[in-house]
Amino acid sequence: MKTLKLFAAVSLIVLMAVSLSHCTFPSTETPAPPVETSVPPTAVATALPTAPPPNEDYLEVFEVVWQTVDQTYFDPEFGGLDWQGVHDDYEPLVAAAQDDETLYQILNQMMWELNVSHTGVGRADGWRVIEPVAFARGEIGVDVRLLGDQAVITRVEAGSPAGEAGLRPGFVIQRIEGVPVEQIIATAEGRLGPPYNERGRIDGLTRQLLGLIYGDPGTSVSLSYLDENDVVHEQSFERARRGRMSPLAGIPLPAAYLEFESLRLENGIGYIRFNMFHPNLIPDMADAVAAFQDAPGIIIDLRGNAGGDSGTGEQMAAQFLEQNTPFGTFISREESWETVIAGEGIYTGTVVILIDTLSYSCSEWFSSGMQASGRATIVGQRSPGGATGMNIATLPNGALLGYPVLKLITPDGIVLEGHGVIPDIAVSLDRVQLLQGIDAQLEAGVGFILDAVQE
Repeated sequence: MKTLKLFAAVSLIVLMAVSLSHCTFPSTETPAPPVETSVPPTAVATALPTAPPPNEDYLEVFEVVWQTVDQTYFDPEFGGLDWQGVHDDYEPLVAAAQDDETLYQILNQMMWELNVSHTGVGRADGWRVIEPVAFARGEIGVDVRLLGDQAVITRVEAGSPAGEAGLRPGFVIQRIEGVPVEQIIATAEGRLGPPYNERGRIDGLTRQLLGLIYGDPGTSVSLSYLDENDVVHEQSFERARRGRMSPLAGIPLPAAYLEFESLRLENGIGYIRFNMFHPNLIPDMADAVAAFQDAPGIIIDLRGNAGGDSGTGEQMAAQFLEQNTPFGTFISREESWETVIAGEGIYTGTVVILIDTLSYSCSEWFSSGMQASGRATIVGQRSPGGATGMNIATLPNGALLGYPVLKLITPDGIVLEGHGVIPDIAVSLDRVQLLQGIDAQLEAGVGFILDAVQE
């Protein structure tokens, strides 16, 4: 494995945090004043129903969430937001909450006032749904992207339930469990968290769809889909158990399910794909890069990669960087520090990184550092900019709180949050090409490497 000298760095989890609640947020509009009426002297007065007493347990959770953010948020000015005023606005809403799901929705809305990603409250088991690529136990073996107004299958795993059933890239999912995709999207639109840009919206909506397709092994999911001739099919798929389960040491999250793929393309180019930045994948990356030392180039496919541990991203970058390369800056409430990487025995050939609107968090940190250092060419679509350093804590009621504690700055001075990574070569996927077996983003990466070799 290549060695890494890492100066003033930290290891943190930077995973997507979207709404963990599926409830409608209660209205905050000021109610109309009651209409005054006179009661005749002979009438019997009827007692009006009284409001239920405040839920003290909910208020305790609320105070822990608010105070945690108040004490640890990286910007002591809260971007100009009156954080105390936010407390005062949301406290009565929490006091009136009647169930956990409403509580979580209110808390999420409060935290989203910060307008940064990596903020969320909810049940611990909710992570399997909001981040299925990393945490779901079962799958049918497909990846999906929103291309225009269609949920298009972009990848099918060989030997998976979907692959055995004949599903192919380019097929369009129309219904999941009988519910039209358009309806699923319309319902999800109102509970999306930051970053509030179109890329973040597409990311959040796509993960909502994936959260319904993934699930527990042995259970089934019904899909209605269009084939290459736009003929409608409806079929039930039993979810297969995913392999390589790996806990996140010291982090109160469900065990992750790791995917790592490395192969040689026909032209000798190395290809590497993995689903998250997990410490246990560092040896896989080191072995893959070692095996590709004679390759004309390496493509690292981070499309759909949800993020993970920043230290892992830096260890992986060390397979390609040398000479004490600046990789970015962390800014906390109290201090800031620069990350510097120096690998040994590195791969020196051309590197291409594929990203899209689902390349999130640590995948953005890794890509931006490799791009700014001049070590990699980025191909694909601009990422959402969901990139802050997040801590995770267990609340008094057992729910999990994800809260942002670090601002991430690229080596060239760009704040990643909300900005994302802009590709050097912008390429979108196309359904017609997918049906023809053409992955336009991958093809563009291959073409760039072959041109570089000829030069």
